[in-house]
Amino acid sequence: MECDIDTLRAFLETVGCPAETAAVLARDMPQTAQGLPPATGAALAAALTEALGTPAAPSELLEHGSLDDWLRFVAGHHDDAALKRAAMARIINGKGNISPGKAYTIDAMRPADAPGVAGLFHTIYDANYPVLDYYVPEKLIALNRQKAVLTLVARLETGEIAGHGAYYRSSPPNPAVYEQGQLLVDPAYRQSSMAFKLLRELDALSYAMPWAEAFFGEAVCNHLVTQKSGDKQGYTPCGIELSLMPDAAYAKEGAAGRVSCMMGWRMHRDKPSPLYLPEVYRPVLEGILSGFSLRRDIRFDPGDHPASGETVLTSRLFDLAQVERVQVAAVGHDFPARTAAIEERADRLGLAVVQVSINASSPSTAWAVRTLRQRGYVFGAFAPQWFPDGDALMLQRLAAQPDFEAVNLYTDRAKAILAHIRQEWGARGR
Repeated sequence: MECDIDTLRAFLETVGCPAETAAVLARDMPQTAQGLPPATGAALAAALTEALGTPAAPSELLEHGSLDDWLRFVAGHHDDAALKRAAMARIINGKGNISPGKAYTIDAMRPADAPGVAGLFHTIYDANYPVLDYYVPEKLIALNRQKAVLTLVARLETGEIAGHGAYYRSSPPNPAVYEQGQLLVDPAYRQSSMAFKLLRELDALSYAMPWAEAFFGEAVCNHLVTQKSGDKQGYTPCGIELSLMPDAAYAKEGAAGRVSCMMGWRMHRDKPSPLYLPEVYRPVLEGILSGFSLRRDIRFDPGDHPASGETVLTSRLFDLAQVERVQVAAVGHDFPARTAAIEERADRLGLAVVQVSINASSPSTAWAVRTLRQRGYVFGAFAPQWFPDGDALMLQRLAAQPDFEAVNLYTDRAKAILAHIRQEWGARGR
């Protein structure tokens, strides 16, 4: 988890600084020189230790630190393991039992709701959700203010948070693409219509986001509930992410082994772009594309074109999930070597899954796909407008044999995608 400037301002609010004051503090001036009392530094240090596991702050920082000084201090002592221990202890110390049978309101998350949201994530996932941000209330507040996350909650009349759903910027490099998910309902309200009402309000919210181009969801495949709701909302199946989630995250739901996800997509504001696709994937891709109305100049290619230039890629490691996601904005001549380095690191870290998403607006797409298939990757998904300037083809590398029989799918289109992947998996190395 990154503690950025907006998160730090939220921590100042936690220790009593008015929101309007925290919002206008200069980053490079001591807080005391801007009118904050000296005690604020000590209170901020204590809050950061409680929430993030940072060590005691030096006296100079307490007395004369600026916001940028505090950010450097936190970054210099960042430790995910310590952060996780601190965040879990804070949640457990502040949690109580959710009151059953109460009236509730579906509403946008307020800052006062954030501890309840973190507590709900803990109730559902214990300490196993793969992104630590959601266990830190101040980070949740900052993400919502940045529109990186748009959180809806089911707030009981007592103020407790019993339900949650969100749109959030997750892995796509395109900031105008949001993932819909994190539909959580406390066990005391599982028999109510809370989940349905959250989904209905999320649907309405998506049409009130004029900056958003597309939405997608990753519906777990250990049951069909979320796939059915996604189908009703108009999400088109476009991929199967095998073994994506660790079994611990869904142990309370009876999952045994890693859980696969079905990727569904809904376009709101399409924009034309070239689309280069490998001939070998024509059958599965034509099936997926038939579910969309995209303005694309589609060219299927056998994959004989060598790439020039250097590969441009970024990656993000999800430690708790044992997953790495690689975004290839441009394929270059060094793509095989860059891929080999990623695989070496994955093997060294014991990762379960590596996903590589290729910008399919380039003629080098088919060559890159052929390179990955030769290294044991299989098809994963087609993702419209994943990149700011193009769609993506995602291929996946798995450390172990996936449990195909455990993948439950709702629609015929999703089943056809899985059938292709299963056949491709069986043909590897031939």
